[in-house]
Order: sequence, then C-alpha cells, then structure tokens
Amino acid sequence: MSKNKKKKNKKDDDILKVKKSEQYRTAEELMEKSEPNRAYYTLLILSSIIVAAGLIVENAAVVIGGMMVTPVLTPILLISLGVSVGDISFTKKTAIFVLKSLAVVFLGGLILGILFGMDGKPTFFPLDNSLRGAVLYFIGALAAGFSATLAWVRKQINEILPGIAVAVALVPPLALVGLGFSVLEIEVIRYNFFVFFFNLLGVLVGSLLVFSLLKFYKIESKIEESEDSLDKE
Repeated sequence: MSKNKKKKNKKDDDILKVKKSEQYRTAEELMEKSEPNRAYYTLLILSSIIVAAGLIVENAAVVIGGMMVTPVLTPILLISLGVSVGDISFTKKTAIFVLKSLAVVFLGGLILGILFGMDGKPTFFPLDNSLRGAVLYFIGALAAGFSATLAWVRKQINEILPGIAVAVALVPPLALVGLGFSVLEIEVIRYNFFVFFFNLLGVLVGSLLVFSLLKFYKIESKIEESEDSLDKE
C-alpha cells in the first residue's frame, strides 16, 4: 500500500504531466472567467478606479488591493492558450477583448487624473530607461505568467493566484499612462507604457511556455466546442 502511495505521489509531483480532463477543465474555466459579462466589467472598472486612486494618493496598499481585484489576467492567459492550439480566430477575438479591457484601465487613470489632478509627476515605478530595466521587467513578468498558468492547470497550487495577481504589474503602469495623459507628462507616458509592454509580453510568453510544455495543442477541438457553446449562451 505504501508503494502505491509513493507511486501516486510521484505522479502528482510531476508538474509537466497533466490529464486530458485537467486540460479540458483549465480551458473551460479560463473561458468562463473571461466572458465579457457584467460581472467582468464591474470588477474591471472597480479595480481601475482603485488602482488609479491609489496612484494619485501615492498609497501602495490601495494599488495592491486594486491589482488583486482586476480580472484582466485570465483573458491574457487565454490569448496564449489560443496561440498554443493554433486557433487564429479565437486568439484574435480574445485579443480584441483584452484591448477593450486595457482601454478601460487607461480611461480610469485618465478620468481620475482630470477630475482630481496630480501633485507633480505621477510615479510608482522607479524610472529606469536602461536595457537592464527592460530585461528585468520581462523576466519578472515571464515568471509570473508561467506561475499563473501553472496555477490554473494544477489546482493543488491555485492558492498562489492572488499573489501572482500582484506580481503581474499590468494595471498600474497602464493607469499611470492615463494619469500621464491627464497632466501631459510625456516622460511618464512613455516610460510607463514601456513597463506595461514588457510586462504584458512577459506574461504572454510565460503562459505560452506552460501551455506548450503541457501539450495543450492536443485539445483544439475541445476549445472550439467550448467557444461555440459560450457563443450560444
């Protein structure tokens, strides 16, 4: 009996081996959580307001709270899933949805910046225009995207998702771009867009690595079925 237990534990410890049922569940849950419904947009708007307000008053705790509320990470992971299975139409559709979500975050920063103003330049990330800074942001986001995707697939470790939501710094830099536009600070706009871009790229690549390593390309037909059923609802 102890031998069977050891075999089972060894199998469970292999993070690069997943069952078809786990692949199906992951795809279905990501699609459900990324539906463009009222709940999604309500959380997105609220998180954008919280983050922008926290940036204006320079309160890191408020910004972190807003990052934990935002639902924007799941559709970004869904883009990587679409790329990994080679579904171009699904990837395009999800990417458009993500762009709309990011526009809401930007507008949240812009509107709050216009309404409440800023005392000096809006800052949150230390200004570092070097290649070193770009590489470090990318590496951090790559690890976060890898971890987030793995947590969705492996339910045993999904309690780390709130922490990953904080590690994936997508909303604050984009909100800062909006705040930068509200006070016409070109340096703030340029630098924070640069931070946002490398974070987004890192998350996409990290997530794509997990989906590729776990052979999610084998469930393309299931994703198409799930997409069709969600479209009908």
